[in-house]
Amino acid sequence: MMRLGIVGPFHPLRGGIALHTAEMASAARRRGHQVRVLSYSRLYPDLFFPGRTQLDPDSTPLVGSDVPRAALIASSAPWTWPRAAAWLVGGSPEVVVLQRWHPFFAPALATIAARARAAGARIVWMVHNARPHEGRAAPWRPLLTLGMRRGDVCLTHASSELEALRKLGVAAELRVVTHPAPSIVPKNVDGAEARRALRIPDDAVVFLFFGYVRRYKGVDVLLEALSRLSDDGPPWHALIAGEWYIDRTAADRAVARPPLAGRVTILDGYLSTSDAARCFAASTVVVLPYRSGTQSGVVPLAYAHGRGVVTTRVGGLAEAVRDGETGLLVPPEDPAALAAALDEIRRGRRFDPQEIAAAYARSGWERFVEVLEEIAAPPNVKSRAAS
Repeated sequence: MMRLGIVGPFHPLRGGIALHTAEMASAARRRGHQVRVLSYSRLYPDLFFPGRTQLDPDSTPLVGSDVPRAALIASSAPWTWPRAAAWLVGGSPEVVVLQRWHPFFAPALATIAARARAAGARIVWMVHNARPHEGRAAPWRPLLTLGMRRGDVCLTHASSELEALRKLGVAAELRVVTHPAPSIVPKNVDGAEARRALRIPDDAVVFLFFGYVRRYKGVDVLLEALSRLSDDGPPWHALIAGEWYIDRTAADRAVARPPLAGRVTILDGYLSTSDAARCFAASTVVVLPYRSGTQSGVVPLAYAHGRGVVTTRVGGLAEAVRDGETGLLVPPEDPAALAAALDEIRRGRRFDPQEIAAAYARSGWERFVEVLEEIAAPPNVKSRAAS
């Protein structure tokens, strides 16, 4: 049995990292480990948060409701960090996993990691993004590796991020582990009913973009690609589902006039679990036209719903999609290439459901926890396992 501490956002905070924290904690408890989660009382100051709310619309967490936890970290209040670290260390963790996705949180995480390391815990950094997705990285440079030490372990979900950490001079042990898929996925959503609820024609091929809408995710490239689809051939519809963190004016103008008028539905907001399941059930394929990226939890989510993915050859996205088997890969910022791929889907191109199911099976949380168990194992146990 391992004593595991996890530092990361947790319900009622929303988003993919919060779900990642909950899934990790729940999977570790299922394997018999002791777990406690140190979460945030406040993530971003309102001034820096581009969304409408930092809270999940679902009243209860999807997973991990039985995990001992405390929301003690206020990211912009350094006086809260020592108390938070003391609570975490009070559980005598052998391994502490710290969720790392933006350098803004590095000072708080470095403080907590130092306290846990001094108490004898092995420090594991779950690095979702080695550098910020958007904006200039230079101002954040002093914080990109703050707190990371030789003897720590850095996990990433893409080999491209592992290489980014190497270039930053990180001396910790670096490992890649597949981005796990959600453990709980609603399966009883009828596709025809979902389309009726979303007012999408029954006979349309449906392209789904899912997730926060930010510039680097290329929704404008998607709209340009859709405008290039010919009028002849099977009908199509695009569903853009997720809260917009950028101005919508240009997109609203584009979808209000031909050739997109009546063919694009925008659901601007953070979707509940049931609403998200409805979107996937209504879709034919998931489209992620990212300009840049590290990895995306949307890919394993698409696989969990049995959907293929059309995406770009950037970062870990190109590693997560097997071109021609679980989806199609196109160059980034290339509307013509994206339009050609979408037209293939519209005209009947489908992906192997067995390959998609296999990709989903490879992305289970069990393997992630096994990696933590390997890290926690005493050196003599590790050497025997290696032999």
